[in-house]
Amino acid sequence: MWLWLLAGLAFLLLGAFLYWALIITEGAYLGARTVAWTYDLTARRYDDIKQFNPQDDAWLLAGPLLRALRDVDCPLVLDVATGTGRLPLALLDRPSFRGTVIGLDLSRKMLHQARGKMLAHAGRYALLWRDAQHLPFPDGTFDAVCCLEALEFMPSPGRVLDEMVRVLRPGGVMVITNRINWEGKLMPGKAFTADQLRAMLGEIGMAQVEFRPWQVYYDLIWARRGGVPSRLGYGTREVGEILRCPRCGHAPLEERSGHLGCPACGQTYPFERDVVHMA
Repeated sequence: MWLWLLAGLAFLLLGAFLYWALIITEGAYLGARTVAWTYDLTARRYDDIKQFNPQDDAWLLAGPLLRALRDVDCPLVLDVATGTGRLPLALLDRPSFRGTVIGLDLSRKMLHQARGKMLAHAGRYALLWRDAQHLPFPDGTFDAVCCLEALEFMPSPGRVLDEMVRVLRPGGVMVITNRINWEGKLMPGKAFTADQLRAMLGEIGMAQVEFRPWQVYYDLIWARRGGVPSRLGYGTREVGEILRCPRCGHAPLEERSGHLGCPACGQTYPFERDVVHMA
């Protein structure tokens, strides 16, 4: 009898572990590829599962971001872990937005869903299949960088924040989220208290940090990179001009038939249906 009880207890513990590892944390402690795999599985149903409200995104995301970038004629925006293109679409649908959005994600199937939603905005967006640990852009490239509902699923949230700040120009805007519900307490090293996150952002050069209500599960955090503001005008450039070769660090890349090529090391990065493969 004791063997049956022990076996039952072991089964319950294994089930609890798998629920935590794959459902609550979405594979965050099992590596970036596992996280991407979980999103690949649900890509076609993701928007239906989340039930995003486009009006809320226009009101709470696109509108405030455009006001924060009102001094930039053609802003260049990076959306890290863009998923199905929630933020890019909210911006591109606004007539007052004249810039370009680059969405980056490690789930190819999520990127293909994003592309299908943004076909009407061809030429004003680019999608990259790439992880966020080493962003393939020169320093100070973007007017705004965003990462919504995704930092806690990264192998190293601090590393991703460092990279986001690196590619953000001085005076540029950062928009991120922080998980605050009970599940966040089960994700040590991934989700943070408000004081912890404020301190982290201050240490990497972010100022004017503001926490705003977002959802039951998340706070929305706005901040600006310190330093003398600069206006580089990258928003009018082709994607190859602002990419940096992950292999050797050379920039820019050259657009060739069906791929982007690095003139320094010869590495090629194919693109298919607006998605550049750099993973």
